[in-house]
Amino acid sequence: MSFVLASGALSKLVVAHDCANADPSTLTPPYALKSEPDIQIGLRWFYCAGLGVALACMGGISATHHHKRISSLRVRKRHRLAVRFAVAIILVCLPLAADLTSLGLLATTTGLIVFVLVVDLWGCSCEHEAFWRGDRHRRYAAECTLKRQDIEAMKMGAVLDVEDLARRDLGAKGVLDVN
Repeated sequence: MSFVLASGALSKLVVAHDCANADPSTLTPPYALKSEPDIQIGLRWFYCAGLGVALACMGGISATHHHKRISSLRVRKRHRLAVRFAVAIILVCLPLAADLTSLGLLATTTGLIVFVLVVDLWGCSCEHEAFWRGDRHRRYAAECTLKRQDIEAMKMGAVLDVEDLARRDLGAKGVLDVN
């Protein structure tokens, strides 16, 4: 619901002509009628608080969702959540900055949300993996039952069929990657 609140306010913010170089005559007639010279304080609160509450709720969902523990993450989950909640508080308090124009408000909120996105993406990646360049070699671990003849065949360079292994060992799930 908070996204709906923020998007409703956003539809008014994008047509405001409170910036120095914003000319309402360049808008099409329906939008020129909706354009206002000043942003109402309620719109600021709806937009910023809507985004802040949405970000905090997504942080709450992420905090209650437990993933597999990965020891080589760049940034631990609790630190990423701390960044997310700090940005949510900043977003909720942003309407108090009365000197921000509609463009400044949109740019600031966009920058903060992109910052949270980059921290989450970079923080979820592993330390030993490249973040910016595409590395095609990935390794996955799985537990399955192998026969001695399978192990010997792998040592000789044979490629095992994962579907055959799964059919043989019905309790195992996962992917086996043999380099």
